[in-house]
Amino acid sequence: YRYDQATRSLVEPTDILTGLPAHDDHVGGRLAFGPDRKLYLTIGDQGSNFGGNRCHANHAQDLPTAADVRAKDWSKYQGKILRIDLDGAIPADNPEVGGVRSHLFSYGHRNPLGLVFGPGGRLYESEHGPSSDDEVNLIEAGRNYGWPNVAGYRDDKAYVFANWSASSPQPCASLPRGGGDAIPASVPTEAETAWTHPQFAPPLRTFFTVETGYDLRTIGSGTIAPGGVDVYTGDGIPNWKNSLLLLSLIRGGVYRLSLAPDGRSIQGPPVEMFKSANRYRDIALNPDQRTLYLATDVAGPSRNAAGAVTQTLTNPGSILEIRYTP
Repeated sequence: YRYDQATRSLVEPTDILTGLPAHDDHVGGRLAFGPDRKLYLTIGDQGSNFGGNRCHANHAQDLPTAADVRAKDWSKYQGKILRIDLDGAIPADNPEVGGVRSHLFSYGHRNPLGLVFGPGGRLYESEHGPSSDDEVNLIEAGRNYGWPNVAGYRDDKAYVFANWSASSPQPCASLPRGGGDAIPASVPTEAETAWTHPQFAPPLRTFFTVETGYDLRTIGSGTIAPGGVDVYTGDGIPNWKNSLLLLSLIRGGVYRLSLAPDGRSIQGPPVEMFKSANRYRDIALNPDQRTLYLATDVAGPSRNAAGAVTQTLTNPGSILEIRYTP
């Protein structure tokens, strides 16, 4: 859209890229404008192999072919981050992955809901893990981030890839809906270390990596369900310079992560801030370097002051202003 200053309205809608994957879960959809004047767009794995979509094969590792690109068939863009020219074309300097140049910039993602450029043009991303291992990643051209074969680190802790769509001899559709970490015997499984890839990139940080035997049904999901992410580079708030600010949808907090001087790792533990029974979806920073804005979901689970799951949100469907006063 073009913004018309006189009428304060959006006009002249123009389609940039159409026919992208979309479904009822794990859509991704975070858009960032790069310092290279390219558009970066996250697309989730469409909820494949999970919940109500557990019988759908996961395509986060599938790569588009040359024939797909010629036919403008973007169906294999599930679980990918795209890099797009401003007119929707494929940039000439995009990575060749599997011998094919497409809009694909990185792949092996589950549900990436945060995307932001930091100092030096480094691209940071946040994405949901399954029942553990939410990820904060440094996104680099052509790298593979492991999903669904790996969640978080390639460490064989708690997570195994259970391929529900390949259930045999019982077809997936005939299996009862289970809970927690129950996996029927007919569903093939694979340990994280059974999978290797030369371009695999581990996360900078996970929330949370739990040990094998973690009782999901009793303790609950070991995840913060990250929403948006932003990077603070100013001097207005002490100790915040060069920090990632990561939002949580289900734990009602904002997590500050201190970047190392080279921006390629995270130093120290996360600092939890602004705790409330809200689902923080997106964040924006004011140029004054002392004010931030948090957008909240209108509904969904969070946690109250006692740490219990609640559907009663403190500020549903709101934009909150938080200002630092020295």
